Amino acid sequence: MKEKYFKILFFVLIVFVVGYYSYPEGLSNSQKMAYVTSYLTTLQLTFGGIFIGIIAGFMLAFLKFLEIKPLNFLIDEYIDVIRGTPILIQLMVFTFIVFATWSNSLYAAIIALGLNSSAYVAEIVRSGINSVDKGQMEASRAMGLSYTQSMKEVVFPQAIKNILPALANEFISLFKETSVVGMIGILDLTMQSQSLQSTLFTAQPILFAAVIYYVSVKFFSYLAKLLEIRLNKHD
Repeated sequence: MKEKYFKILFFVLIVFVVGYYSYPEGLSNSQKMAYVTSYLTTLQLTFGGIFIGIIAGFMLAFLKFLEIKPLNFLIDEYIDVIRGTPILIQLMVFTFIVFATWSNSLYAAIIALGLNSSAYVAEIVRSGINSVDKGQMEASRAMGLSYTQSMKEVVFPQAIKNILPALANEFISLFKETSVVGMIGILDLTMQSQSLQSTLFTAQPILFAAVIYYVSVKFFSYLAKLLEIRLNKHD
């Protein structure tokens, strides 16, 4: 218990000290509001991306379990392409090529982030389902359940304990990966800090953005930990 309180105290102390000395002085009200707006843009990119990623990732994972060889080949190649190319390149492809006619690059970025996340989510779901003893599927099929019923009623409820914490970590990773969207002209938290840095001629905005990312990740990690404890409560 003492160790827990020490960690909390240390976290608060670090955030207070670094946040106090890194907060940019002399910000106008419009600049302060721009900071808030840029952080909301970062959250919008993260939530939008993980939403698409979860839907597409689950679909890819379940399609792979149908064991249709041509389909599995295409899914594997898709995952290899997504995981084998930088997220920045993917953002540029979707923004400047695929959706070049769109006036707002934010939506193109959300789709790109979502599809990038889907490759990792698909692997998370696949590994989570594979972690369940294969005898569970065989026993449920022997009882007369169809493949879909067996997956829904028997296998997936057991796999979810491994899937959800990993999905929470993917959300945190995606939150940090959004920092590259400034390269395609989106004013997220990182880009806003860089803009203020060039305006105020000080490194404080960059350091303050780091504090915001750090606090946000700590908060998301805490929620993920609570989720994991809740899932393991009845083990």
